[in-house]
Amino acid sequence: MELFARFKKDYFNYLVSIILPALISGVSIPVFKRMLGAEGYGQFALWLNAILLTTSFITGWLVQSIIRFFPASTDKRDFYQRSLRLLILALPIAIIPAGILAWTISGKAILVVLCIVALISSSFQFAILPVAQSFFLSRKIITSEIIRTVIYFAGGILLITLTDLHYLTSLLLAVAISYICSFTFLYKTCNSRTHREPVADTAESNSSQLIRKFYSYGAPLSLWFVFTYLLTYIDKLFSIHAFGATYQGNYQAMFDFIGKSITLLITPVISALFPLLTAAYESGNRKEIRGFMIKIFLYEFSGFILVSIGYWIFGADLLFYVLDIPKTFNYELIGFIIICGTFVWQLAILIHKRFELNLKTRFLLIAVIIAFLCQVSFYYLMRETGNELAAPLGFLIASLVYFTIVSLPELGSLLKMQNHKSGPGQQPAPNR
Repeated sequence: MELFARFKKDYFNYLVSIILPALISGVSIPVFKRMLGAEGYGQFALWLNAILLTTSFITGWLVQSIIRFFPASTDKRDFYQRSLRLLILALPIAIIPAGILAWTISGKAILVVLCIVALISSSFQFAILPVAQSFFLSRKIITSEIIRTVIYFAGGILLITLTDLHYLTSLLLAVAISYICSFTFLYKTCNSRTHREPVADTAESNSSQLIRKFYSYGAPLSLWFVFTYLLTYIDKLFSIHAFGATYQGNYQAMFDFIGKSITLLITPVISALFPLLTAAYESGNRKEIRGFMIKIFLYEFSGFILVSIGYWIFGADLLFYVLDIPKTFNYELIGFIIICGTFVWQLAILIHKRFELNLKTRFLLIAVIIAFLCQVSFYYLMRETGNELAAPLGFLIASLVYFTIVSLPELGSLLKMQNHKSGPGQQPAPNR
């Protein structure tokens, strides 16, 4: 199937796999908040976010490595089963400190056990997802996400209402069961898929070689994820320190609402894109990749233009109404700067995929560190100016810096191609 046709099919499937769980989660938030109260729901949210953040850190290197190296593997089943064994080796790094922290905070053995079980089950589900992506099983991913969210929502309600368990115990148990069921479904699906794949006579590499391969590629990406998180965290620290809690709350709400809305539409692009690019890259379709990437870039840029126009025509008024934020020109500008920063960052992520394909993940880590340092320096210079636009501008500057760094090599290669066409071997036409 032609790259763009395959991309469109997978994009809409991934969009559904994100929107449906998001709708269920959107319903679950007010339901659980009413059942538990603001303080109870806040406590659960802290536990759940801590588990998911730890899961992202411990699996980030593995997830990206699976997507990158899976297409070139000859024995698909052996490859992803070895990958899951690597996860088992890595999990104690997170389980031990997580268990100690959970015990220190709660002092309850049941919460420690459930926290660890939820961490393990979510880690395995995170690790099997890229295998399903690499098999282009986007519809199966939709099913697995529906399974996960329905079991979490329905299970949480049933456990809270029909048992005498503490609410944290009930909800963490529902979370753990939901991830176990989702992982089991995808694991069985991927196993059945490998029956139709060629199987090598011997394993193509031993575990130690796979560890070195994954570590060299994935370790810089794990740190990259940390710094990308900091890019959208330090602006919040700056805003509350420089302008107070009210401004920070309004800015946080705007950033979350705008950023998550745009990301909701663009995340399926990345989910569908990288497995396709990797498969095409390994099969030698470099020219098709370039044309495909340019087309996706233009689509995203067109999306930015349309969103910007919509924002100034009616979006800003709707945003301030929904979030209950005073409509001032400064806040209007802040919203637009957030839109610009979010789109620039997403365009940079699209461009930087070439470095992932070429295994140059250390370059990406250096690039995001430079962007982060530029953001910190900007906030230091603006700390006493009283300019409310400083917080979103810092994020925009970091996004622009990262975009520039990852774009320069591509621009250089285009210039070399142009010079080659008009360079030695071709003389300019003589004047007549």
